[in-house]
Amino acid sequence: DSMTVASIDAETGRTVLIGLPRNMSAFPFADGSVMDEQFPRGFQGEECEPYCYLNGVSTWAADHAALFKRSKTPGVDATIMGIEGITGLEINYWAMVNLEGFKDLVDAVGGVKLNVRAPIPVGGLGENVTDYIDPGVRRLNGFQTLWFARARDGSDDYSRMARQKCVMNAMVRQISPQTAVRNFQKIAEASSAMLATNVPRGEVDRFIALGLKAKDQKM
Repeated sequence: DSMTVASIDAETGRTVLIGLPRNMSAFPFADGSVMDEQFPRGFQGEECEPYCYLNGVSTWAADHAALFKRSKTPGVDATIMGIEGITGLEINYWAMVNLEGFKDLVDAVGGVKLNVRAPIPVGGLGENVTDYIDPGVRRLNGFQTLWFARARDGSDDYSRMARQKCVMNAMVRQISPQTAVRNFQKIAEASSAMLATNVPRGEVDRFIALGLKAKDQKM
């Protein structure tokens, strides 16, 4: 439900994060793609109902998986076609993170320090608000960090997207190689539950090296 493009300088590790609103509509798909053939006027009209927002592309594609031949991830493939159409960028790799795994990952590295600028509700999203994360610079555990990133009650999607970028930036800055090694088993267990990606095994070392460079760069 949250989509971010990371544009990374392969030499320096400097990174630009581009947030895409989940409720974007009527956007084009990459020229010549399967989705472009289905929606030449963009993702709109009766053909995409009731999924006519960017966060509905994946569900629409899963319901029409036969269009994607032997793809194991039609929802991801279709979403990438949309993101490429919106941004004009070629997406080299993708990673998909789930909520429970993200929470466990934050706990595995001992939490993350964030500057909470306003009270953040815990709950909402169709349920009752049960608590608040108080303002201030504080170390949040996985549950709290998840709500810091997810909360929409009393705010809008754009505020939520900004908080998500804060979390990503903080984790890159704060998770040291020493922390990663010390908590490797916990991180591995959390990561296996949280992450799906098409990054080849042969590229993992390269991305680790880029991550270490990114710690010292402006994001």
